Amino acid sequence: MFGRLCATAFVAWFLWFVFDAVRGFRRNSKAAKESGLEWVVALKLVVGLPVTDKRESRINDEADHICTAQFIGGMLFLPLSFILLPIFRRLPTGWTDSWLRFLDTLWAYHELYAPFARYGDNFLVVSPWGVYMANASPSVIHQIATRRTDWVKPVEHYSVVEQFGANVITTEGSTWRDHRKVSSGSFNERSNAVVWKESIRQAQEMVKSWSRREGNSEEKGMWLHDVYPDAATTSLHIISRSGFGVKLLWPGEDLEDENEVEDGYERFTSHEPTGSHTMTFKESMNTMLRDIIWMGVFSKKWLEWLPFKRTKRVWEGYTNFNAYLHELLDLKKASTVKGLAEKDTLDLMVPLITATGSRNDGINKPFPPSVNEPILSTTDILGNAFIFLFAGHETTANSITFLLIFLALNLSAQRRLQSTLDTLLASQPDNPAEWPYPSLFNTLGNSYLGACINEQLRLIASVTMIPKRCVGPQTLVLDDGKAVKVPGNTFQHFCVPGVHRNPKVWPHASTSLRDKSKNNDLDDFVPERWLLSSDQKVTRGTNDDGEKEEEEGENEDEGTKGHKKTIDELNDSAMDIGSSTLFNPPRGAFIAFSHGPRACLGRRFAMVELVAVIAAIAKDYSVELDTREFASEEEVRGMREEERKEVYGKAEERAWRILERELGGLVTLQLLERKVPLRVCRRGREVFGDVL
Repeated sequence: MFGRLCATAFVAWFLWFVFDAVRGFRRNSKAAKESGLEWVVALKLVVGLPVTDKRESRINDEADHICTAQFIGGMLFLPLSFILLPIFRRLPTGWTDSWLRFLDTLWAYHELYAPFARYGDNFLVVSPWGVYMANASPSVIHQIATRRTDWVKPVEHYSVVEQFGANVITTEGSTWRDHRKVSSGSFNERSNAVVWKESIRQAQEMVKSWSRREGNSEEKGMWLHDVYPDAATTSLHIISRSGFGVKLLWPGEDLEDENEVEDGYERFTSHEPTGSHTMTFKESMNTMLRDIIWMGVFSKKWLEWLPFKRTKRVWEGYTNFNAYLHELLDLKKASTVKGLAEKDTLDLMVPLITATGSRNDGINKPFPPSVNEPILSTTDILGNAFIFLFAGHETTANSITFLLIFLALNLSAQRRLQSTLDTLLASQPDNPAEWPYPSLFNTLGNSYLGACINEQLRLIASVTMIPKRCVGPQTLVLDDGKAVKVPGNTFQHFCVPGVHRNPKVWPHASTSLRDKSKNNDLDDFVPERWLLSSDQKVTRGTNDDGEKEEEEGENEDEGTKGHKKTIDELNDSAMDIGSSTLFNPPRGAFIAFSHGPRACLGRRFAMVELVAVIAAIAKDYSVELDTREFASEEEVRGMREEERKEVYGKAEERAWRILERELGGLVTLQLLERKVPLRVCRRGREVFGDVL
């Protein structure tokens, strides 16, 4: 009897589900037809899944219903996708060509600009559970990004990075304005000078760590199976020291002077856990950052009790890191009360602290007398501190990794970069630690080095999609002047790989360097596309019509205007946009750091770090692909030039195959199981110096 009741209930539920899906598809397809946009059909909505329950950030009841439907539809499809997708891929192409690609979670990375070449730079994907818009049009991206009250950030999809509290990434509306106003206080030129100095030091330490490994030496060469862990360590050390006053050490590195670490900070620097901690600060942070997705899949209570080694390790990392953050907060509060600010740090936490509470936060920990009204809670402070560490190291580490790989893939570009550095650094101190900021940063950033960095960010940005959701029906004007009406509560993505390869926007050759069947080279690493001839150079801050660019939308909230000037002017001069010597893409075309008022606060921070790290390495060292899979180093040295080219070509094919098809990641785009091994050597000791 019980089994029969269960079967009946399941059949009833399934029939209701089918009925609801048909009804939803009819409603959504009708809205898509009326929009004026091209549209295709998919079995599920092409969005990431919310990993927590309903959030107070929902726009209204209708949006809440749609989000719930998206969640249910996605949850049903996700476990079935491992079975269904291989079956669908075996069907005749004519049956699946228009919709199968959109079932791939990473379709924007795998498909690049191809769907937009077919359907237009803006098109809709319709499913029974909602309407989704894919966007690779710079002008439409600019409209959406600057109309913040019409198009909002779906913060429910970011709850995985809200483990310690709300922050500038996971909030919207007036709450976001408070977070942004407080968080932007530390990003200035004085703090960027600290980033410059620390980035150079960490780059030098990274090279030293390579040379200390078994079988490696600066004279014979340094073999790297995977450069990402070292790049991540470098970036983590930079943000920890520059932003929080915490000096982290490389394996084998010791403090040169005990006074290097201030009283109370020894516990963060130590190679061994101290006090009640079971992990070091660095170990707990790495555990959290590496396995953060588990914090979204399971609640903290479940993590503690689940009988799996991985989840127990995540819980241990969380509890240790949470304790470290509270201890760091206490130290920062104490130094703020005493008027002591670290001279060589950005003090990212201090503006958060001084904007919190009055004279007492309720636990006998005084705040400066100048603070009268609370803005951020203690959990808000910890939430923002965590997001600074998370976003401030992983994205830059990805860029360092991919840029070194691209330089190894394009040896002629690497030689040109080194020649440029030789010229620009001729009058500078030989020791990079003595290089001046900001003059040298501006010089290097607007040179071929800046072009290389921008080209890497164009090809592989940290994220493939930037989401927004519209509040009610919205009208957009397409590139051809046509006005379209987007259905209310449509979820849309700025498709980063697509807009970064839009041939209507980017300078390009008529054929690819690697694949002559392609009609452009926008999939290739070509830094030269960023270089302007003397008659092309324009004044920074103007668009194609010669008008001054405005990042704010017409309906921008008043609360953001008072504090925007300093941080946004610095970010606009980060040489990633608006350079007078590098190509200046139209607004919305280059969105590696997003676009509009919600663009990355640390954009200039990241560019300073990238310029310093790459310049410090490329000045004295060369990077080549590791070809030992195809021939030993001794065999290669005995080969003729054509034979060496053939061997290097095999390594290039392998590397491009991995970069184009085998990246992944739940938060940022990274190398997964297969790596691109490299060889780093002193300049003049290259194995493939003549293979260009």
